Amino acid sequence: MNTKIYAIGLLCMAFTSSYAQKLSEIETLTYSKMIDKEEGKKFKTGMDIKTYTASDKNTYKQGDTLVLGNPTGTEQSGFSSKPVFRYLFYGKPAATLLKGMRYVEAQYQDYKVTIEKIQFNKGSMGIENYVFFYVKPLPNSKFTLLDEFITVTMVDNAITKGEIKPLKSNRPLNRDEAVELLKKKKEEMDLGIITKEEFEILKDKLGSIIKVGK
Repeated sequence: MNTKIYAIGLLCMAFTSSYAQKLSEIETLTYSKMIDKEEGKKFKTGMDIKTYTASDKNTYKQGDTLVLGNPTGTEQSGFSSKPVFRYLFYGKPAATLLKGMRYVEAQYQDYKVTIEKIQFNKGSMGIENYVFFYVKPLPNSKFTLLDEFITVTMVDNAITKGEIKPLKSNRPLNRDEAVELLKKKKEEMDLGIITKEEFEILKDKLGSIIKVGK
């Protein structure tokens, strides 16, 4: 995505959010519904989301812990440049009008943050609808927070690019993963680590995933 167009889109979002009526709220939202243009007509920019199932099939909610992955952006400063997180910046979107875009530095790779709020943004200027998180570093971590929050913008892009990842994955297993897990548990049963009864219970649970995936 062109960074300049994206930045302009953020500013448009900031103006819209500032003058919007009371925020709407939704209990759950999935990635497929979020990017659907017709579904998006039902949502307001800044709509609060309690639970979001992202493109990686993981479910995210307030209080969940994320790990900062690989920074994929570059920030120019004079004749030099430094790596930064392309989808993570300090403060809320409206603050960029006054302070500009201050991206989170690459030195915070592998640090952990918690989700404080999840919101929806209606895309504009060629940008699709997207979800963003407000996050904070874990207490007592050596993280110099330059504002009240960090915004993880375009969450699904940040996930796909590997800039953020859940501390614990909660997405459903696919067929290949279910098969591998069943093989591992069969070995554990043969070694006496788990009982035959425990293996059979797991086999019944994984069986439906394996059959459906054929």
